[in-house]
Amino acid sequence: MKQFQRAFVCLSITFCLCRPPVGAQTTTPNLNPSTVTSVAYTGSNFAWTNPGGAAAAGGGTANSTSLVALNSGNTEYLQATDFGFAIPAGATVTGVTGNVTRRASGLSMLVGITTITGTVQDHSVVLTGVPIASVDQASPTNWTGATTTIAYGGTSDTWGTPLTPTIVNSSTFGMSFAATFTGSSFLGVSLLPGADVDVMSVAVTYTMAALLPVSLEHWSVMRQGTANVLNWSSPVTDAEGEFIIERSSNGHEWVDMATVAAPNAASAAMPDAGSAGAPVYQSSYTDNMPFASGPTYYRLRRHSAGEADRWSSVQTISARQLRPAVTLYPNPFTDIINITSPHPFTRCSLTDLHGQTLFVKEYADGGVSNATIPASGLPAGTYFVQVDDATWQLIKNAP
Repeated sequence: MKQFQRAFVCLSITFCLCRPPVGAQTTTPNLNPSTVTSVAYTGSNFAWTNPGGAAAAGGGTANSTSLVALNSGNTEYLQATDFGFAIPAGATVTGVTGNVTRRASGLSMLVGITTITGTVQDHSVVLTGVPIASVDQASPTNWTGATTTIAYGGTSDTWGTPLTPTIVNSSTFGMSFAATFTGSSFLGVSLLPGADVDVMSVAVTYTMAALLPVSLEHWSVMRQGTANVLNWSSPVTDAEGEFIIERSSNGHEWVDMATVAAPNAASAAMPDAGSAGAPVYQSSYTDNMPFASGPTYYRLRRHSAGEADRWSSVQTISARQLRPAVTLYPNPFTDIINITSPHPFTRCSLTDLHGQTLFVKEYADGGVSNATIPASGLPAGTYFVQVDDATWQLIKNAP
């Protein structure tokens, strides 16, 4: 059990690290700061001792107390920064939640037969490292001697200041917290209140705009030995650009790992004909160092100068999975989803973003190599097709 000293503060800010559909919110876990310092300001009287104790629970605490010569006044800011957030570019930050775990000390004293009392309250709770001064979230409620975690802000509260991924990802972004002591005296004896702060954490909530889909004739990932081989074919267009291969270990945080040229009609050499008769260009990439454990997620980002980037569906393959080269088309789809595979499969299903199963079919007698999923009545949006134990993400166009 942790032994408290003086001053107990816990800050928590939540950020979302994925690309959800339009309107969906994501909140990051509460993260602890890498740096906590005591920062003086005009009107502050008392410094925090051991401010670094508020960086994580279970260690020493940050503490501050009034002095005999001045038993009332304000603490310096306990300033927590460098939370290590990695909110994706393009996200809209909708809220910040700061959690402070704290308790008061020295709230009463018996002098003869008279009990004298004091109070500890929030003085100021603001964001730091922001472009304009944030709204002060300080609460007027008196602290108690019990250890209490207080949440400031919320998932839809930006503290009155514009927040962007660049701002919240910065090492200077964080939260500043100060308390007010009100002591008392009787017969020459002074009551000296104090504050204990254990840990500060922060969480950020954000939303992402829907990803624009890229049109692909074929897109698959197959395990070959210890490598993952990515194959896709794309329609040849007038715009020259590139495919950026993005990889993830969790399907939320993506890293650019390679770039493959996407030739235009003028530079493509003898492209093949696609299903609709239009020319397509075949591309591939071999990932020789996929993740050793757990799944590896891949997606393609089509980039052309002067145009909005577009993304493919997500392909997932486990560390030990020998995945057949299943083809799902068209993507985006409208009325029907076609499934073809060089190897028989025994089950396919369709689910929406909420996990609701919309279609499922099992095939006996060794399985099938071709199947269709009806989709004419579905609203536009993102869907998931599972073929045996492999899952693909597809987009339905608006009718």
